[in-house]
Amino acid sequence: MELHYIWVKNSGYLSQAGINLSARFVFEMVELENKNQQGDFLLKISVNPNFIPDFFDKKNVSNVTAIIGKNGAGKSSILKYIKSNLPEGLQAGLMYDLFCYSFKEKESEVESFRVVIPDGMEIKVFDETKLFSKEGYGGNTSLRFESKLSDVDYINYSYFLELNEDMVDWGGLINISTASLLLKGRKRIFEERYTESARLELLSQTSDLENLNLDEVARAIQLLGMEGLQLPFSKPKELTIEININERIFFENNRSQKAVETLLDDLTSANTWHNPKEGFLNNLLFAILVNFLIDDKKYSVNNPTNYSVPYKKNENVQEYILRFFSGMADYRFEYENMEVSVSRYKELSFLVKEFYEFFKDLIAKGTIRIGEGSTSFTIPLNDKSDVVFSKFRAFYLKVKGIGSFFNFKWRSLSTGEQSYLSFMSRFYQVKFHGHHDLKDNLVIMIDEGDACYHPEWQRKFFNESLNYLSNLFSDKNIQLIYTANTPFLSSDLPKSHVLFIEKKEKDVSIFHSKNNNREETFAANIHSLFSDSFYLDGILIGEFAKNKLDNIIKFLRNEDSFYPNDAYKKTIDIIGEPVLRRKLQDMWFEKFGLEEELIALQKRMDEIQKLKLKNRRKRGLK
Repeated sequence: MELHYIWVKNSGYLSQAGINLSARFVFEMVELENKNQQGDFLLKISVNPNFIPDFFDKKNVSNVTAIIGKNGAGKSSILKYIKSNLPEGLQAGLMYDLFCYSFKEKESEVESFRVVIPDGMEIKVFDETKLFSKEGYGGNTSLRFESKLSDVDYINYSYFLELNEDMVDWGGLINISTASLLLKGRKRIFEERYTESARLELLSQTSDLENLNLDEVARAIQLLGMEGLQLPFSKPKELTIEININERIFFENNRSQKAVETLLDDLTSANTWHNPKEGFLNNLLFAILVNFLIDDKKYSVNNPTNYSVPYKKNENVQEYILRFFSGMADYRFEYENMEVSVSRYKELSFLVKEFYEFFKDLIAKGTIRIGEGSTSFTIPLNDKSDVVFSKFRAFYLKVKGIGSFFNFKWRSLSTGEQSYLSFMSRFYQVKFHGHHDLKDNLVIMIDEGDACYHPEWQRKFFNESLNYLSNLFSDKNIQLIYTANTPFLSSDLPKSHVLFIEKKEKDVSIFHSKNNNREETFAANIHSLFSDSFYLDGILIGEFAKNKLDNIIKFLRNEDSFYPNDAYKKTIDIIGEPVLRRKLQDMWFEKFGLEEELIALQKRMDEIQKLKLKNRRKRGLK
């Protein structure tokens, strides 16, 4: 299935917007003046003479479209409209929007073309191609309109956190945007079979951001185990996890928590440093204890429990902390003349021991490597990493309280490298670790996917993503829709594959037809494209520099400016653009050239006079 054209009468920022996603055809919707006789609108369909079949040399890629425009022009609004209204058929609330698409039957390679017209509007279709037949939708039905238009899964990717994103999980939509994934950890807790009290406990202990971080690490580990994986940077060979006990500071010099501070000091003194493995297990249990005590003493307001276990001087760290938690199994406290147990205590009484044994086993088998100082460990990335981290993650989320006692670090990955890894790993998980079977047709929407990248990576992004996604989903038919506000993407695409959106006054956006007079984009010079009004309004320097030069020009043109400004002169001399620098130097010379020559001559004359006086004095001494 390929989506060719959408006409939106009125939806948010989209008003009578013709969204031409097709490279093969040119669509144009015209409002008719004489509506009573011919209808409300006329849809014209023609063949795009500039279309090049199989341009991308990918048999499973039906089409690629780049939606180009400045911030606020409506790029993301198009993706939002698609993912909110099209998955699994047209939304029941749609009444006046039009759609054009094509599909191939499984039994044959014959392609059929459809125009889906709302029943509530009179639309005349003038089809020069003679390919499209009409379908109607709407009427009195409250159900979603389903046809071959619904025979597709939509995948939405965005690395940025979109605060206004619609979080509804439609069937047929796989949302791997950061905003959607941020909420999935919380949703998972609601869906799993926890008791109400256990669910509330888990929700209070974990943050959405921490869940997202753990999930991103897990996805990256899955991806990095892929054979033949190619990255534009050195592939991380291991994941480092640090033990974090910074919250211990809460108990230091805290008069109300003096007993806890003394206990932690005693355990620190009893720690074993000469044996790295024992020291690590000590630090692990110590961090779990501090994490629990922070919850128990800091975050639990009016906590009626008073659980404590006296420390025996002959005990080592592991013996005491394991005894501390195992004793929780039978702990009761009196509340309103009743003995009450604490479900969280019961869980920790066995979870901490299991977590501890899990790490002992990893150390014994050499699965992890203890770091220097016994305060960290590394998980080598191999074919077993996914299973190990999955078990670790499950234990960690159950044992930890509100705060964290682990920090996760890759090998000094930059923001751009993390973004790239996230992009690839999210799609990889959809393909190999998703919870449902994908349909044969995919529409993949990538909202500013090259954000956070170095310009060289931006230049390569389309080629890299096209190859990766077409190979990853080699058994599917895919349509790619990108959005961008930089020219790197458009330089890789013919103009017939680019939809230009221009924002005009009063927040009105113009969606340019494929029959536009813009210059060809494919293989166009990226620097030349930057000067296009769609990107930089023809201005190729930073706004601060522009304002600085504007002030200098005003100064040079001001008839009341009689004396040179040394700071302005130095600024002109350091301008990097040679033509602009020379022009301002000429303006400077025209205004202050003679004055500066007189000053220079006077300075030279003064130096000569000083030299003559010096020579006379020397002769006088002789």
